[in-house]
Amino acid sequence: MAETTNLEVVTPSAIIVSEPVEMVVIPGSDGQIGALPRHSKVISTLDRGLVDIFNDNKISSQIMIDGGIAEINETTVTILAERAEKIDKANKQVLEEKLLDYQSQENHDDQNIAELAIKNSSFIKAVLDKIG
Repeated sequence: MAETTNLEVVTPSAIIVSEPVEMVVIPGSDGQIGALPRHSKVISTLDRGLVDIFNDNKISSQIMIDGGIAEINETTVTILAERAEKIDKANKQVLEEKLLDYQSQENHDDQNIAELAIKNSSFIKAVLDKIG
């Protein structure tokens, strides 16, 4: 069995993933970062993009994140993201309904609600683009 590192992807509302993986590739602000077991310690900001999770020497799943922070060490990769969606488990119909809801709030009188709706809409559109 291949050596693994523990991957955790966490948002303010849920733990999206917590599992051992062979390798993870994350969208660092300065470029892609590949993390294997026994990786040196790194903290990096992240851009919006795909987190590629590898098992059995191939991508086993992908998660779209909306930026965040990653901490990598010898045994663990922890990603803290404001928004995250598992691409392989995404339900297109549910996402389209969420998108319509967020878009309806983009012109809300409360500027904070409007800004959050715009950010959420943008993220959902990016996820929908990835799942087709």
